[in-house]
Amino acid sequence: MLWHLLAILAVAWMMCGPAIWNEYPLIYFDSEDYVEMSFTWQPIVWRIMTYAVFCTLAKPFGTLWTLVILQALMTSWLLHEGIYAFTLRQRLRVFLGLGAALALLSGLPVVVSEVLADVFAGLAVLGIATMAFGTALPAFRRGLLVLPTAVAIGVHMSHVAVAAGLMIVLVALFGGSFLLRRLPRPRLLAPFLAFAIGAVSVPLTHWLATGEAYFAKSGRVLQLALFVQDGLAKKYLDEVCPQGAALKMCAYKDALPETADEFLWGDSPFDELGGWTAMHDEADVIVEGAIRLFPWNAAAAAVANTWTQINLVADGEDLVPMTWHFVKTEMTRYPADFRHFHYARQQRRDGIDFEPVNRIHVPLAQAAEFAMLGFGVLAWRRRSRSGVGLILVVALSLFGNAVVCGALSNPHDRYQSRMVWLALFASVVVAIRLDQRAHPTPRGWADFPDPLGRLKPMTAPTTSDEPV
Repeated sequence: MLWHLLAILAVAWMMCGPAIWNEYPLIYFDSEDYVEMSFTWQPIVWRIMTYAVFCTLAKPFGTLWTLVILQALMTSWLLHEGIYAFTLRQRLRVFLGLGAALALLSGLPVVVSEVLADVFAGLAVLGIATMAFGTALPAFRRGLLVLPTAVAIGVHMSHVAVAAGLMIVLVALFGGSFLLRRLPRPRLLAPFLAFAIGAVSVPLTHWLATGEAYFAKSGRVLQLALFVQDGLAKKYLDEVCPQGAALKMCAYKDALPETADEFLWGDSPFDELGGWTAMHDEADVIVEGAIRLFPWNAAAAAVANTWTQINLVADGEDLVPMTWHFVKTEMTRYPADFRHFHYARQQRRDGIDFEPVNRIHVPLAQAAEFAMLGFGVLAWRRRSRSGVGLILVVALSLFGNAVVCGALSNPHDRYQSRMVWLALFASVVVAIRLDQRAHPTPRGWADFPDPLGRLKPMTAPTTSDEPV
């Protein structure tokens, strides 16, 4: 256990690499809202409050480093348990090797180092896959994964949506496995318990803060912004406004900006129309009306945005100098950190250049996605149910995330890059599992030597993926 604990700490340290190099946690535009809510306990209409609850863990320590350290430890632990669940031997060496590979060749350390909920998108998927298909993980250790997985699901609504889709997939696989024995049969109790806790935590948190239980109040407005970007909003307004539709946006239909971000955050009529709260009902009318009148256009735009989102996997989007945005929050809420924040590399004039890193990470991420599909086919042919299950969960979660964030919100590199590291993880782990099944190890092989050089005996693995 000492070796495993030291390995978890070592991988967690590697996951903090960008923050250590930056000399302070990476700050995104959204970070300010979550940190402020953790102090004021007042909701912001375009955010949910659950990640703000997580941010409260930094308050007793007086530093935002607390969040990065906790995120790194959770990431390292879930990676460790995932590798233990899906490989058959030499797990500690695989964990250290794959942890180093992810730290160097993927964007996982970037999202770990941010004061943002993005890292939990991938951790939620990894936790669900491990609990459902990790045949080698003992029951009590699967039970221990329920809470961190629930936290990962509940900190953002897109995580809840993707996890809900995965629950449907798990039920379908469970039922289908009785008809086709080659299908992986998932364990359902722990994943569904984690999903239930995570999903319920969102309205419960809002109820405790405001007396009103709700998931989110900004969904339709985000969709309206996307329809503005796709041209569907103007197309609908051009159709109904001449007929006397009582919509405030009719007066601005010829002055709408080209992108969703400009509509919400830039110089646009949005604020004049009343902003997030006042536009909620009108957004409902426009979005539903545009889908009803132009269903094929809406479907084509959704497909195009999903495909765009799948291909946006670059690291570091909008991690620009925060010399004007986060300063007041930092000085007010974490004054002891202000000097470190001010002199961090992110705040320098040119900021952080992610282009050299993305020249490596982007093609590797795309190659890993193709490799993952290839290993999925191989795992199916070799009847590796656990391998097929892991790859199915990862592949469908990447697609589901693209639908939720691309077709329902607005495509951005940040949304897909936070999860694409799962493709590299799944490819490597399934490749190792298939190799270990093809080359059974004789009795007496060591998983890892202890400090005295002794070897722990191990029985030869079975050729079945089903639990013995």
